[in-house]
Amino acid sequence: MLTSRLAAVAAAGALSLTAACTAADAGSSTSTGPVKIGVVVPVTGFLSPLGLGDKAAVEQEVKAINDAGGVLGRKLEVTIKDDKSDVPQSVTEFNQLAADKSYSAILSSSFVSASTAVGPSAKTAKIPIVALGPVSAFADGSNPYAFTGVAVPEVYARAMVDYLAAQKISSLAIGYTGKDLYGETGNKATVAAAKEAGIDVVLDEPYDQTATDFSALVSKVKAAKPAAFLVWGAGPAPVIISKQFAGSGIPLLMTGAQASQLYVKPAGAAAEGVVMTSSIAVPGRELPAGPLKDLVDAFTGPWAKTNAGYPPQFAFDGATGVQLLKAAIEEAGSTDRAKVRDALESLDVLTPTGRFTFSKTDHAGLDTDAVAIVKVENGDLKTTPYSLQRFSTNLPK
Repeated sequence: MLTSRLAAVAAAGALSLTAACTAADAGSSTSTGPVKIGVVVPVTGFLSPLGLGDKAAVEQEVKAINDAGGVLGRKLEVTIKDDKSDVPQSVTEFNQLAADKSYSAILSSSFVSASTAVGPSAKTAKIPIVALGPVSAFADGSNPYAFTGVAVPEVYARAMVDYLAAQKISSLAIGYTGKDLYGETGNKATVAAAKEAGIDVVLDEPYDQTATDFSALVSKVKAAKPAAFLVWGAGPAPVIISKQFAGSGIPLLMTGAQASQLYVKPAGAAAEGVVMTSSIAVPGRELPAGPLKDLVDAFTGPWAKTNAGYPPQFAFDGATGVQLLKAAIEEAGSTDRAKVRDALESLDVLTPTGRFTFSKTDHAGLDTDAVAIVKVENGDLKTTPYSLQRFSTNLPK
């Protein structure tokens, strides 16, 4: 099972890291030279669309910070490692960075299973990490060194179910990645939230995210005749599902993993009308004027000059991760790992993806006010009237 394999990988990684860390103080730091952070993301492999967005955003944000004077008056330096969309590789790359005491913190992978697997290593190395994927295992603070910089699946599930309830959707079918924590956790949270809202889940079906044919899943959904069909997954699979499900007459729903042109363009006509959850930054052009929109615009302006189109969700996540670490280092007044960790745990800061309010028992920091419901219209992601109304009364400040 995936959970067992992740545990074995994480345990092996933590043991190897222990050997590397025993001879040195995990909180060592200097007051000169660059402020160094590490980043591990899937630049290649089946989840490369996530990692490439993270990488480009991190590099843009680091440049902007350095152009403005750096962190603590020092240059911010980032080292980006490719985990190749592979859990063991992610643990290996993470451990190599964590063993180097010159790094103050690490942004762990947008691949949820990979980020989850490095949690024990972060604790062993006593290095604070902010996950670029929505890692539910970090949310409760039980790992003092692990935080998540993306709304966790439970938050996205609750936001989607709130929307469905408001639209008076009475029944739901769910397809989810059966061998990845993102899909598994999202599915479980959706089923629980739907039950509480009185929405009947008529089909709850796992799928292989590396497959190329989902006709069996599509047939089961059609036979179940739900009022809507929700897909929990990342990578190419949701695009294929969308194309095979087109013309069913059943509304199709997606999650934040599809909240970009990286899904919309390849899905083409099959994406039209698809409704999905997203970071509140994704429909940033439609946000009312204020501090949140200012932060979104500050990132999207430079992005548009060097990249085609509006930033994908993953880019906003990468930018937010860097901003969280910068804020924590400045709050700590130090690059010392222990002090940065303490500062993260008490951080209260507005970012392009919402206001993060961390505490000892909350290492997730975001709630449903940081989630938007968007719809694909004419090849673009547009805010639904439901979310536009919520923006006027429930916007992060």
